[in-house]
Amino acid sequence: MEKTKVYFKNFIGTSYEVGTEVGQWVLSTPSLLKQVLLPPNAYPHDKFTKITDLLDRYCQGINEEIKGFADTIGVSSEQALFYAMTYLERGCSLMAVLPSKSKSGHTLMARNYDFNNEMEEMCFAFTNIKGKYRYIGSTLNLFGRCDGTNEHGLAVCKASNGVPVGNFEGGQKAGATGFSFWVVVRSILENCKTVQEAIEWTMSAPIGYNMNLMLADSSNKIALLQCMDGHKSYKLLDEYSEEAFLSVTNHALLEDIKPYQKMIIENSVVRNNKIVEVFTGKKQLSKKDIKTLLSTSYPDGLCCHYYKEFFGTLRSMIFDVNDKTIEMTFGSPQVNEWQTFSVGALEMQEVEVLLPQEKAKPDFYKIS
Repeated sequence: MEKTKVYFKNFIGTSYEVGTEVGQWVLSTPSLLKQVLLPPNAYPHDKFTKITDLLDRYCQGINEEIKGFADTIGVSSEQALFYAMTYLERGCSLMAVLPSKSKSGHTLMARNYDFNNEMEEMCFAFTNIKGKYRYIGSTLNLFGRCDGTNEHGLAVCKASNGVPVGNFEGGQKAGATGFSFWVVVRSILENCKTVQEAIEWTMSAPIGYNMNLMLADSSNKIALLQCMDGHKSYKLLDEYSEEAFLSVTNHALLEDIKPYQKMIIENSVVRNNKIVEVFTGKKQLSKKDIKTLLSTSYPDGLCCHYYKEFFGTLRSMIFDVNDKTIEMTFGSPQVNEWQTFSVGALEMQEVEVLLPQEKAKPDFYKIS
């Protein structure tokens, strides 16, 4: 059993002011400082100009935020690792149900986020930037977001579609030039009120990451959007749809995207089949049913403790878009408590969470 820290933060003010708050946090956490910076003059200036121009168009304010961060810690904005990781030349399980399938009569979305804790800043934050929608969600590379829900009841989370794309060792080279997922998720939370608006934004934006995006809103719409090598497609359900839930793990499910898939890891198929089995086996689902699925060890459920192998459950989350809340555990849901968060300021603190350590069986990574 190992332990790690989770940070709860509030980022409130103008874009520049929020950047200074991020900078102050990083200065007080030396181990984090080493993770988020490049050496001076390491990032080509022409690429820096391209990504800042794109961000000004699709995620306004973030360049000013990074400027506040850079000024606070005394570096050039070009040294922010976020830029190098975001402009592209990680396993998770996602699900959403409509009110007709939910015992509470609410639209629900849920996810397990599986990765390696040493490559995450493990921060959950309330963000309130002037001129943007307020939201809560998990940060990634300081300035990106991995999941969340905003003040209008729009919730979003993602999973990698196939082998993760990125500028890192072992990452797949992007099949299209564009953003990584953490810009997509953040932009949706800050600028969109509904699933339809989120779909329109994502379908128009340049995206280099191969991702599965799950969306849900308080007008009782849910959607799955898949992106592979720049090709995009989506499936939208509402109260008039014959189907009442959506699920996805780390492979393509939509017919328009399947032709571009290069490989499927078997555990992704097993996990998605388990979600479908549980969801079809019950006329209506409770939050307790979903928690059990998220907390049960693979292959009977979705929980994994393979942290050293970059496949350990770091967050389990249930989004209630009608209540605008996220009920979640940090670390393994088997040994950590569930907490509920609303869209508002958090109690700023650091909390230790438990990470049981296990090793996956060889067939877990079998490719089909």
